[in-house]
Amino acid sequence: MNISKSKELYEKAVELIPEGVSSNLRGYPAYSPHPIFIDRGEGSKVYDVDGNEYIDYLCAFGAVILGHCHPKVTEAVKQQLEKGTMFGTAHELEIKVAEKIKKMVPSVEMVRFACSGTEATMTALRIARGYTGKDKIIKFEGHYHGHHDYVLISYQPVASDCGSRISPNKIPMSPGIPEAILQTMIVLPWNDLEVVEKVVKRKGDEIAGIITEPIMGNGGMIFPEEGYLKGLREICDENDIVLIFDEVWSGFRIARGGAAEYFGVEPDLHTFAKAMANGYPIAAVGGKREIMESVGLGKIFHGGTYTANPLCLAAAYATLNELDRDGVYEEFYRLGNKLIEGLREAAERTGHNVYIPGFAGFYNLFFTDKKEFKDWRDIEGSVDRAKYEKWVWEMYKRGIYHSTPDTFERVNLTMAHTEEDIEKTIQAAEEAFKAIK
Repeated sequence: MNISKSKELYEKAVELIPEGVSSNLRGYPAYSPHPIFIDRGEGSKVYDVDGNEYIDYLCAFGAVILGHCHPKVTEAVKQQLEKGTMFGTAHELEIKVAEKIKKMVPSVEMVRFACSGTEATMTALRIARGYTGKDKIIKFEGHYHGHHDYVLISYQPVASDCGSRISPNKIPMSPGIPEAILQTMIVLPWNDLEVVEKVVKRKGDEIAGIITEPIMGNGGMIFPEEGYLKGLREICDENDIVLIFDEVWSGFRIARGGAAEYFGVEPDLHTFAKAMANGYPIAAVGGKREIMESVGLGKIFHGGTYTANPLCLAAAYATLNELDRDGVYEEFYRLGNKLIEGLREAAERTGHNVYIPGFAGFYNLFFTDKKEFKDWRDIEGSVDRAKYEKWVWEMYKRGIYHSTPDTFERVNLTMAHTEEDIEKTIQAAEEAFKAIK
């Protein structure tokens, strides 16, 4: 695989941009020796600056769900582009997109728009605090909710540093997070309802909200145990606590109505981003009318020049219309499950022990002897990250962009992937398994 132009561009980039990239996960050492610079995408494929073609499973970290340059989304954006990209005023598309989200996710009675998942979760925490008059938030080890200070805590920590399960250490992921911020957060292990109950019993009058990924997708694709989300719902109801489902990545990907539909549990607030606009930078926070009506002038503040810009709203409306068609998710699930099963069989044929937790449109692949994970402490240190990195680069060589070289990064499908894509991927995977044996 020739990626000489990528190398040349990276050498220029590191002189101008810290680590040569605009997000830490895109540069060295996440990609060693350097990242692959992508030039364009179409459908299920992306093409790098050296002309190499890849079947794409990074899919903009799950943001692209219909496929790159989907014609209906592109046409909607072109039409809006000719009318204007930014006005800084109210716009009819806000109403149309809000109505569409409410139709697809009935527990979203009102919605506000933002520009990124980070902004959406930050706003959700502010709303929870402002609505309840309480300050503290529970988050879970291994869950990622964006890069603002309140939630960049105990994300993929070393398990031996986590401390006790009932009172875990709060481990900031980055320098620059004030100790005062840490004191407003309560960190707990996930999938342990007994621990949540004990902590809330002691501190319920201080806790404004519980924020959780409905599926722990940024730390190992760990599904909630039977009754866990329902238990969180009951605890919040009994203690005046706002339950927040962070669906920045799972929203409109796990199901038409997201996690609330799939698990049958409705939170008080949802956050959405990624798949809602097929890759355009827009996000949303929405939920119960009573809570959302506490946002406004003289009440809980929310704003932003670029929020609800017409260009991204046009992309969101076109994307959600496509996702709201009959039958689209059934085919999506079928192809995704075929890929997961094919990868399992290819690993078995080549003598590798792998565990592939996931669900159709998203999964992880771990080199490990384990067959189940309950929480972050269970998974951290039990998977072979170096072997996965070698395997992924073998996949790149064979024209498969199987997410990033980090084994914990989700693998995503789009609705543009085909039977041929799946078959080629399974064949390449088997060759890659053999290459690292």
